[in-house]
Amino acid sequence: MLTNNMKKYLILSTVSAVILPCASAASAEKTEDTAVAFEEIIVSASRRDVSLQDTALSVTAVTPADFAVGGLVSLRDIIEYTPGVIYSGGSSPILNTISMRGVSTTISAPTVGIYIDEVPIGSRSGFAAGSAQALDAMQANIERVEVIKGPQGTLYGSSSMGGVIRYITKDPSKNDMSGSAKVDLSTMKEGGITQLYSASLTAPIVEDKLGVNVSGYYKDADGFIDRDVSAATGAAEDVNGYESYGISAKVVANLSDDFSGSFLYLRTKTDFTGENIITLSGPPFVPAQGRYLSEEGASTQTGAFDLFSGNLKYNFSGMTLISSTSYETRSTSGVSDQVAAYGPLVALFAGVSPDVITSAPFVNSTGTDKFVQEVRLESQESTSFEWAFGGIYSKETTSNRQKLSGQPVDFVVLDINFPSELVEYAAFGNLTYYVTEKFDVTAGVRVGRVETSVETIDGPNLIVTSNPPVFHNATHDTYSLSARYRPTDDLSLYIRAANGYRPATAALPIAGFPPVVEADTLWSYEIGAKGKAQDGLISYDFSLWYLNWRNLQASVFFQGASSTANANSDVTAYGLEGSIVLRPLDGLEFISNFAYTNSTLDSDETYAFGALAGENMPGLPKWTASIRANYDFPLGQGMDGFVGGGLRYVGARDSGFEGGIGADGTQINPLILNLPQEDYVMADVRAGVVWDNVTLSLYAKNLFNTYTYISGTARPGVGGAFRATVSVAEPRSVGAMIKLDF
Repeated sequence: MLTNNMKKYLILSTVSAVILPCASAASAEKTEDTAVAFEEIIVSASRRDVSLQDTALSVTAVTPADFAVGGLVSLRDIIEYTPGVIYSGGSSPILNTISMRGVSTTISAPTVGIYIDEVPIGSRSGFAAGSAQALDAMQANIERVEVIKGPQGTLYGSSSMGGVIRYITKDPSKNDMSGSAKVDLSTMKEGGITQLYSASLTAPIVEDKLGVNVSGYYKDADGFIDRDVSAATGAAEDVNGYESYGISAKVVANLSDDFSGSFLYLRTKTDFTGENIITLSGPPFVPAQGRYLSEEGASTQTGAFDLFSGNLKYNFSGMTLISSTSYETRSTSGVSDQVAAYGPLVALFAGVSPDVITSAPFVNSTGTDKFVQEVRLESQESTSFEWAFGGIYSKETTSNRQKLSGQPVDFVVLDINFPSELVEYAAFGNLTYYVTEKFDVTAGVRVGRVETSVETIDGPNLIVTSNPPVFHNATHDTYSLSARYRPTDDLSLYIRAANGYRPATAALPIAGFPPVVEADTLWSYEIGAKGKAQDGLISYDFSLWYLNWRNLQASVFFQGASSTANANSDVTAYGLEGSIVLRPLDGLEFISNFAYTNSTLDSDETYAFGALAGENMPGLPKWTASIRANYDFPLGQGMDGFVGGGLRYVGARDSGFEGGIGADGTQINPLILNLPQEDYVMADVRAGVVWDNVTLSLYAKNLFNTYTYISGTARPGVGGAFRATVSVAEPRSVGAMIKLDF
């Protein structure tokens, strides 16, 4: 087992070993014939199209097609190759939680905003499990994904205190018809076959004026988790398989030289019949039944997402008026047998022996309806002064229903719904002043009012009681200030300070809990450098950051009940991120990333976590790193070949807290028990050919079949019994992809 220091040295030395010798050799041997110019990458993270190098933000731009050729088609795959971003979850294909920059998600309200083009999607309310449903839209018709790190409250609003992920959809062609069709088949060790079919078509409707693209996909994935024969519903294989499909359509119209508009429709739906959940016994913790064997009962679940959005853009008098309107619906529903977890609780309320309860059907469904209208007025690009002002209105109505019963006694313990509403009004502005051609300063401000309400409706009134709606309204301000200096065309330096928040909300009226969950806030400070070196041989992006997170919202427990409240300790986090890209020869590319994050409690926390000062925030590894290599080369006869591969490293992390003797000498017992998760490395490889308009690729994911836990929880159960569960990484997959472009 490697020590922590050894792991740090391993990461840095591996990056150096790959990058620096190649850079030195290539620099010594490079001639005018072998020098490779970097293609300029344009991103819109700042709500303007700007060169990635000149953006005074920490942004990673990812092209999904570059990963898909190697079978890496999920959001987790992309994130594990992105520095400073952590993907948690994995128990089901629709439960995804994303953290950035040391801001872990300890409740159901998100800390990372998710956007499709100009549209914020997903619930920002904790009552609809918004943080656990980060949309994986990698199979949609996506041109690129922008990962923007650090608080983005002035441009993107609440619940973006860790950062933002933006899916940028492809615009249709207004001149030529083209399309593609792809088949991707793979087989998984310990599991079955995964089939992925997708196609897209773009065509002009009116030459140079109106174009449309349509796309769709279907995925059928056999699982790799088996159900133990001791489970109430009996043995079964590959229970965590799923089916998913998606369709999208986008229309873009140039109504005149100055007036344009677009409309986007996107739908995804996923059905699955089991989850990737393994029960552990211990300590020391080991799988209770087997490495891929679950004792969870049968379950059926469905998740669906629909988005309608329209955008209008009008240029006049040196300004641009932009209007974005969207309506989103999202629903999840599922039925699972939770007798292993809640059977004793049902028996307790029913007044029977636990042996009597043979199944405990648990019905859980959430729903979100969300309308957003944003209007923004921007100046044209300038070398002296640029500005943008706007306003936004959003309203989301959510539901969260949970029903738990016991069989065969047909006793209902819980049948509860938490209908809630969150309305936000905000005005914002951004100003950039170019002091000189090489130095500019940008300031931003946003003032928003958030109105929330939640109601409690329960049938049995055993665990909780019904209550009328409770309301809470609050005003929140966010600010940002950045300065950018470009001493040469190949170097950009920046410094940035910004704050962010999650809004205050009305709380569930449960005895022992406060009636309001106050807003949690943070201030972040960052310096960064981006540039190119060795005549364009190397590009790099480095940043150092520090933040203080105050009044953090957390789940709290009291006499068997749980709710949301504010922890009584702040959090301090700091870290560094780096990315180096090397292209020593035409067709050869090395991409390396690393990130270090330290996020710890400032003082003893006795209300929500039961933790000592200095303990790590859960779910956040200290170190993450990745290396990718790609080589394209000619084979002759109109055929080109390619080979590539990558290593992704995720460091050890905690799922909870250890507790111990506090600063005042008293014993602090953890309320969220720690289930340490070991670090892991996964390898991915691919190779293939491109012949005319056909691409054929063979690939392997998790080449060495690494077995590891990707997420886990450990909590006291009914009567204090200890229950620890984890999700495990997908075993090795070997597959082939063929794509036809026409």
